[in-house]
Amino acid sequence: MGFQTGGVFSCSYRIEHPDGRKAFLKAMDFEAALSDPDPAGKLKELTEAFVFERTIVELCGSRKLSRVIRALGSGTTTPPGRGVVQYLIFEMADGDVRKQLSQMTNFNLLWRLKCLHHLFVAIQQLHGSQIAHQDIKPSNVLGCGKDGHKIADLGRAWHAMIASPFDGNDCAGDTNYAPPELLYSGAAIAEEERRRGADFYALGSMIVFMFTGLRMTAALMSAMPANLRRTHTTESYANVLPELHHAFGTVLSQLRASIQNDELWVEIKALVEQTCNPDITKRGDKGHTAKIGSRFGLQRFVSKLATLCARAELGKFGAV
Repeated sequence: MGFQTGGVFSCSYRIEHPDGRKAFLKAMDFEAALSDPDPAGKLKELTEAFVFERTIVELCGSRKLSRVIRALGSGTTTPPGRGVVQYLIFEMADGDVRKQLSQMTNFNLLWRLKCLHHLFVAIQQLHGSQIAHQDIKPSNVLGCGKDGHKIADLGRAWHAMIASPFDGNDCAGDTNYAPPELLYSGAAIAEEERRRGADFYALGSMIVFMFTGLRMTAALMSAMPANLRRTHTTESYANVLPELHHAFGTVLSQLRASIQNDELWVEIKALVEQTCNPDITKRGDKGHTAKIGSRFGLQRFVSKLATLCARAELGKFGAV
């Protein structure tokens, strides 16, 4: 059994029921905590993380969130020669978008747009259930055959009413995909900006990834002066923001080079500028007004992507 080291010791398996049904099992091995310098503390952390994730995936199931990977069950087992292992069982997927893209021989615009549409719907469903995902990245977007794509891995999620063991972290998810305001010090951000704003940024990053293969955060850092990259400076978020804006322009230029169709470029650029702006105060739906809803509402983006899918299916964009 192998272990991951991101604060939770777990590993994943493909399993099969005697009747042939296949599923995905995520196991958490409490025995691994015994080798930690603070075994009692690690056991507490593992238990809290498991209970939180189980609660969240069960909540998503009860609300029938169609674009969130479905949990089929949970339980405890004691494998031969090992201690207690807690597990969650999820519906089987075909693989994440990285694997799917690696198997493609041609650029399939419609497939990419449909995947993005499904992902935006997934996060809209989560936000509507008071949940922020906080760890959106290609490996967590799974293809589910005729059902399209679904979001997975809610272990680092946030819920407005249910405490998570990761709520106190500066960045709950993978820092390689995190927005700049969570990577640099001193950003004065409200709870909604910290949670839904981070999801917005990650959604924009997925758009960039789908057309360029780039991770937005890595691309931003590459375009920054070396002494101002997050791992090389103690400068505050406010002080590096002008350089972040310049770097964002560089990434947009790289994105433009991957999209030859002018009409499509205008639409994709607008989506990325609203979702992925490095300035958290400028991120969000530009059509939002203070009196109606939240600037982090996703309906306009979901509708726009649905329209783009329909136009792509009709061949309206020609060569990308």
